[in-house]
Amino acid sequence: MLHLSFLSSSPSSLSFGPVRLAQSVPRLSFRSRTMSSKMPIRFLDAGLGTTLESPPHNAKFKADSSLWSSDFLITSPKTLSGVHRAFVEAGSDVLLTATYQASLEGFAATTRAETPQSASNDKQEQKSNTSQDGSATYDEEEAVVLMRTAVPLAKQAFSASQSTKSKSKQIALSLGAYGATMQPSTEYSGDYKPENMRTVDGLRDWHEKRLKVFRDDKATWNDVDLVSFETLPVLQEVQAVRRVMAKHNTTPHSRDWWISCVFPNDDLTLPDGSPVPAVVEAMLTDQGDTAPRPWGIGINCTDIKKLDKLLRQYETAAQSILDTDSALDASAKRGRWPWLVAYPDGAQGSVYNTESQKWEIDPQMKAKGPQRPWHEELAEIITKTAERGHWKGILIGGCCKTMPDDIRKLRSQLAAIESDAYYLESG
Repeated sequence: MLHLSFLSSSPSSLSFGPVRLAQSVPRLSFRSRTMSSKMPIRFLDAGLGTTLESPPHNAKFKADSSLWSSDFLITSPKTLSGVHRAFVEAGSDVLLTATYQASLEGFAATTRAETPQSASNDKQEQKSNTSQDGSATYDEEEAVVLMRTAVPLAKQAFSASQSTKSKSKQIALSLGAYGATMQPSTEYSGDYKPENMRTVDGLRDWHEKRLKVFRDDKATWNDVDLVSFETLPVLQEVQAVRRVMAKHNTTPHSRDWWISCVFPNDDLTLPDGSPVPAVVEAMLTDQGDTAPRPWGIGINCTDIKKLDKLLRQYETAAQSILDTDSALDASAKRGRWPWLVAYPDGAQGSVYNTESQKWEIDPQMKAKGPQRPWHEELAEIITKTAERGHWKGILIGGCCKTMPDDIRKLRSQLAAIESDAYYLESG
């Protein structure tokens, strides 16, 4: 059994058929709105892995590891804790756990780190897991313990921060796409292997097993407020996670959850070629108890230049599913909509090479000269989105190459914009 002494006991839980496109999405009037009619905006954190790679941390991720930032659960939980606190101080209302690329398979393929704690544990108990080259790795019991530590580690950042006056601070369990756990990662290509991982059933079983790592431990699950299925590149995976949540997200232990997809293609499709209408249909079509609708849907790890067009396509597709009752007024229709979750990357012309695990400058983007500041561009997009008045609320943040200072600037930018369409839910 792996004993981890760096975590104190965690505090109690924080409460709180194809789609037919419409010709246009009408805008709601946003003049003189009351607070109840304004759209709430909340702030997510940003790119954990790329923040770790940047000063003052300057992390070097191991090329042969599929854990990426989750490796710090083993080697330096104190560093992770510091990054979480930095995002809280910058104004994040929701923190994602350091579990995006964590998986039982990933830990089983990771060479055991030589730390004082692991050395002590090895003296007490000899583990049998080894990699192909004979190196000692982590067995399933150890992987489960390590993955679960990510939740209280993130939660403690709120209690340790001096900026957490609001009661609405939340922890989101980060569950990346199956492809994010492969080596090299394939969440940007959707090239899933083996063959059964290209099916809804295969992906459902895999996601179910990982979710149960957290769901089956009462103390861990009590500290989870939201569940995030992120960077999904294939339509079957969207369908699979809805089925997983139908089975395991039951009362009295249910949690709000979201699905977000990645759109690296210039034609605004998923890596598997699925267009936005098909994606939104897979996310929102009413399937009763077999596949409940998520609390939120969205887009992450996608070039900010594509975001506005993608969000408008999301709205048009969602409208054809959710706004079919002509007897409902605009306010009642909006009550049927999910939250929008949007956290684009801040690569500013860089492209991540999954083979070399390095960011490389896109020559075409470099030729265009300096990019507009990320926080300014995102604030403008979100303001326009709120003014169209469809979503129940908006959760915004950043993905790769965005850091705490970007969240701080984004919050300040939105606070400074004189729009009657939204309000910042916490401050």
